[in-house]
Amino acid sequence: MAGALYVFLLYSKKSPWSKNTNRALAGLRFVLVTLLCFLLMGPLLNQVSFFEEKPVVVIAMDNSASMPATYEADEFESLKTQLAEVAKQIADEGYEVKVKSLQDYVTNVNAVNYDQNATNLEALLKGISSDYEQQNLAGVVLASDGIHNYGISPQFTQLNFPVVTIGLGDTIPAKDLSIKSLNYNKIVYEGNRFPLVVEVFNNGFVNENVKVQVLKKGKVIEEKSFSPKGDEQINSLEFILNAETKGIETYQVQILPLEGENSTLNNTQQAFLEIVDSKQKILITARAPHPDIKALRNVIEQNEGTEMQVFVDGINTDIPEGPFDLIVLHQLPAIESLPVWLDNALKTTNSFYITGTSSLSAINEKNPVLSYNNAGQSDNAGPYFNQNFELFKIDEVLAQRLAEYPPISVPYGQFEFKTQADILLYQRIGSVPTQRPLLSIYNGDELKSAVFSGSDFWKWSLQEYALNNDQKMFNNLMGKLIQYLATKDDKRSFRVNTGQKQYYDSEAIEFNTEVYNELYEKVYDRNIDLTITDEQGGKQELNYVNSTGSNYKVTGLTPGVYSFEASATVNGKREIAQGTFSVQKLDLENINLTANHQLLKNIANNSGGEFISQDRVNEASNYFKSLAAKSITRSDEKLQSIINNPWLLLLFLVLVSTEWFIRKYNGSY
Repeated sequence: MAGALYVFLLYSKKSPWSKNTNRALAGLRFVLVTLLCFLLMGPLLNQVSFFEEKPVVVIAMDNSASMPATYEADEFESLKTQLAEVAKQIADEGYEVKVKSLQDYVTNVNAVNYDQNATNLEALLKGISSDYEQQNLAGVVLASDGIHNYGISPQFTQLNFPVVTIGLGDTIPAKDLSIKSLNYNKIVYEGNRFPLVVEVFNNGFVNENVKVQVLKKGKVIEEKSFSPKGDEQINSLEFILNAETKGIETYQVQILPLEGENSTLNNTQQAFLEIVDSKQKILITARAPHPDIKALRNVIEQNEGTEMQVFVDGINTDIPEGPFDLIVLHQLPAIESLPVWLDNALKTTNSFYITGTSSLSAINEKNPVLSYNNAGQSDNAGPYFNQNFELFKIDEVLAQRLAEYPPISVPYGQFEFKTQADILLYQRIGSVPTQRPLLSIYNGDELKSAVFSGSDFWKWSLQEYALNNDQKMFNNLMGKLIQYLATKDDKRSFRVNTGQKQYYDSEAIEFNTEVYNELYEKVYDRNIDLTITDEQGGKQELNYVNSTGSNYKVTGLTPGVYSFEASATVNGKREIAQGTFSVQKLDLENINLTANHQLLKNIANNSGGEFISQDRVNEASNYFKSLAAKSITRSDEKLQSIINNPWLLLLFLVLVSTEWFIRKYNGSY
């Protein structure tokens, strides 16, 4: 309509050229204006293109360090040339060939570097399956020695493509001594002795004298000898060492090489231990001996990191040596006042009061949580778990056992909270829950305190054992309560720590950063200076900004023990946080150099592929010749705006130029 109106206004009046010329000019202008108005509506064009997708074969290369270890250099180069020829033969059959190492895709077989310290064949095959999902994947050629030492075993992995496995390496165990593993506690307390168990694998050195040494800072601190009694056996040696210095200590374990060993790379391993300064110290004080004390002792003694002392006035004469992280007072203070040393210790120590049911006036005055006015009256009540308790987590499945616990003696009368407290257990009278507190906890700014209203909870542990043959709920309840009370809260406004104390060199060291303002609210976008120092004193200075979504990560550190110091300006002051961590070499390849072709056969059989031995490498392409996979025709559909078509611009230029030329030629504009 717009085009017709435009033409009518322009070409309806008398013109100096003929009618036919006028009609031609009108037609050109009509098409031009019509197309321009049409494009203003934003029309879309649906374009469908077709293409052929070749079948794909992935050459999966096990590029771990164990691959070249059993070959001479020229022999291994020849093997790589044969594998490259296999890739060329498959490509000549019309397949698209891709090459993938353990970590990523590479351009060709010769571009693979054999430097990986661990082999995860399951991840390699699963990664290929994911990469080529719903694509024309004809199969995979896996060239490996079958030494799988990291992750899930690949031999029963379900794959939707055939795998042709090429068995490389030497399946005959070499004459060798190797350290299979080091077993030890990762955390040891300063001043304690700890065991370090070394597992030595022997092949070919029966009845020979084998020496194993433990070194610290290059100095031999322990040495043991043994004579293996059989081949292909693991021999265990236990060293008892001293944890002397707080921090992370490195112990090197080595087997002295014997003549004829195939490799000495697997004769050495390192152990990294974190030595902490002291255990948590807990003091249990009581008016008199009581079964509750024994029940608490059983729970506390299960925690290796806890040191406990018991003091009953009149029975124990020596004053316990502090300071303590937690003091438990069983029916204390009584009518008499507390000993001066105990009263002074409570001023700076977290506390747990077990009230009993009599003589509560002194306990009411001393504890910071609540007070009872009961005039010596008591009641019998069982425990009822508070579902809204959040200070620490109690197993809710185990908490159902509380209904089985027998009633115990509790104070009866009016009670009053002295401060805002969290109630872990309410009193249950018969089967009816009440709002009366049984176990209350106060988390103060400086100290924590808890009050158990009553006593005789030893009956709970006996009842639970009688019914369930274990005391999991009682241990869970009292163990977490003791741990919570004995742990001092970190109130620092600036904290930086690593997610763990020990890392492998293939992992990123992650620094968790917390910054708080004066209201103890988390704040972000603070500039953090970080200095990492190695054992030789070499420093690496870094800088980052803390954010809400992620922690700062550092990679590329060599094996060893490191210390770090982070600093930032917080609330107008320069705050510092320090810590240590260790980096351990992930070197699984040197432990075992014996090829496992049975694993490769299982992978081939389960996937419908074929196993090819090393002397038949050139035949690996025959499987895909007989497979005769075909290309798939696929379509690619795109919806795009017509105005993006460059031919339209050319059409407009032609229309405008032609009309202008005709008008000009006939003596008009």
